[in-house]
Amino acid sequence: MRNLILFLCLFVHIILLTAQEGPSLKNYSFTSSNLKEGNFKDLVIPKIEKSQFVFLGEHHGIVEVGKITNLLYQWANPYGYKTLCIETDDVAAQKILGFLNADDPIESAKIFENANPFSIPFYNNTEDYKMFMDVFSNGGTLWGIDQTFIGQFRLNFEHLISITKNKAFKKALIPLRDAAQNAFKTALETKNPMAPYIFQYNEEIHAQLMALAETKQEKEILGQLMKTKEIYGYFFEGKHYWNNEIRGRLMKSNFLRYYREAEKKSGTPKVVFKLGYNHAARGLTMTNIYDISNMCSELALTNGMESLHILAMGVSGKEFKANPFDPTSSVKPVDNSRYLPSEFIELASSTSDKYVIIKTQELRPFSKDFSAAVKKFIFKFDVIILINDTTPLTGF
Repeated sequence: MRNLILFLCLFVHIILLTAQEGPSLKNYSFTSSNLKEGNFKDLVIPKIEKSQFVFLGEHHGIVEVGKITNLLYQWANPYGYKTLCIETDDVAAQKILGFLNADDPIESAKIFENANPFSIPFYNNTEDYKMFMDVFSNGGTLWGIDQTFIGQFRLNFEHLISITKNKAFKKALIPLRDAAQNAFKTALETKNPMAPYIFQYNEEIHAQLMALAETKQEKEILGQLMKTKEIYGYFFEGKHYWNNEIRGRLMKSNFLRYYREAEKKSGTPKVVFKLGYNHAARGLTMTNIYDISNMCSELALTNGMESLHILAMGVSGKEFKANPFDPTSSVKPVDNSRYLPSEFIELASSTSDKYVIIKTQELRPFSKDFSAAVKKFIFKFDVIILINDTTPLTGF
């Protein structure tokens, strides 16, 4: 009897110790050297099948992100996904689509980039155009929902010149395009972020152009220029919350304009998103706003579907930083220690495999057992991909 009591006490003690340990990240993750087959595919495809939106929150400047986007789009396409939504404005997205219609899309994009450096942000590299070509070959299109970027005024003025039938409007635009081109040339030569034409564009010039513009499209492009001036204004004034909040609102309104047009033509759209990691998070982002991804997560639910939010971040390796105002090397070592929880970095560092995939959605019932930093990621993203030994993008 005494032995039985001792055994029961020991058994209870072991159970209590096991319970206290709680779940570990390692038990809810796996490693892979190739995401095309196996566990990652088995994990993601059922989630894609019941979703309306697939978000890839990316670490900019690494080859692996484009490859992951390709996989997600290829797997999503049979379930009705026909759109890749990217971090550009509509004018830039249409320009990229134009390159994809050329006989040699990469060479066309390269020629344009060499003549108009940094006019299309993020997408001035070979690898991303290979990704776009894959999307395009599968019948996909692009939506550009972001602001017009700081060096892009010259591109948008040129676009307006090419599409307008209004001679007076075209005449007014030509000197502005030339001024924007000269201003950005100066910015590149002097590495001065205050030199681009955005700082010369003002209410008076805007009002004159709006009075001459005749079509809805022309007025919309001009409106985007004024909105992006407001957004950058907050940044340079140090008002970073408003910089992010107003940018987030713009992305939502731009997305809904595409969305409503697509609804009229072919019913409920399904969309794959490739955006910076903050824009892809569910709930409150690190910049303390509710971004496009949160709006779409709720929209999917109202349509009887779900949204899938995936984070892809480098832990080691190199990245390509396409910053026209940075005089140092464009290829830099990866360091996401300020963003990723230390537990994630330790997990990725414990394996020689290329990828570590964390099934964060499955961890939610146990979130109290993790640090505050890990807990945030558990609810922001459904799947997290940590990437070892990243490869920098190849700029044109």
